[in-house]
Amino acid sequence: MIKSRRNFIKLSGLAALGIKSVVQAVDTNEKPFIHGFNFKFKRGVPENEIAALMKELAALKGKIPVLKEFFIGKNIAKRTHGFQYGEIAVFDKKEDLMVYEKHPEHQKLVKKILPRLEIGNGMDFFPIGSPKTKLGATSYKSHFIHAFNFKFKAGVSNDEIAELMSELADLKGKIPVLKELVVGKNEARWHRGFQYGQISIFDKKEDLISYDKHPEHQKLVRRIIPKLAGGNAMDFIPIEA
Repeated sequence: MIKSRRNFIKLSGLAALGIKSVVQAVDTNEKPFIHGFNFKFKRGVPENEIAALMKELAALKGKIPVLKEFFIGKNIAKRTHGFQYGEIAVFDKKEDLMVYEKHPEHQKLVKKILPRLEIGNGMDFFPIGSPKTKLGATSYKSHFIHAFNFKFKAGVSNDEIAELMSELADLKGKIPVLKELVVGKNEARWHRGFQYGQISIFDKKEDLISYDKHPEHQKLVRRIIPKLAGGNAMDFIPIEA
């Protein structure tokens, strides 16, 4: 979400990892480009002020044509790590993210948000595998959104990470409550060490529990957890603009 990169670098404290995978090649033809952002506001910024800013952000959907889908919501994940709100934007192509960031309406709002922001976490990717996603073509208004950012331990090879993430993406065809599941390698400039991202969409909040408890998911989680250095969850129902 954040366009003012020079200002934002002081918030992010990043190391450029430049991770490359030889296991999972991504064919970007006819795949949407996903942009995610998690917001952690400074202590002392009133909740109602944050909510008003996020509502303004959600209203950009009707003002910036390249936004094919746009979700903004208040984080209700069990472990938020202080991130109060999340944003997920869907574009037809990667270049549209820059169009969105440079749009005057977006720029105007960034100038209001940035002074109040403590830190943010970006996640930009093309979905790997064959996601058969309807993101950008189907409305998921009032659905439940689950996003997760993965940071793997230093000793885990890029190929092993890519293989695990490919298996995660394949869960779409194995767990019926998943209305959408897209997984991708993070291309965000300010990634804060998070290599991959996941976005899942469910009809309702309770379906996330069904997904978490599904044997196929549990089996994969047992393989991923020992290799994980950290993760950020973002769970929300999109707010109305």
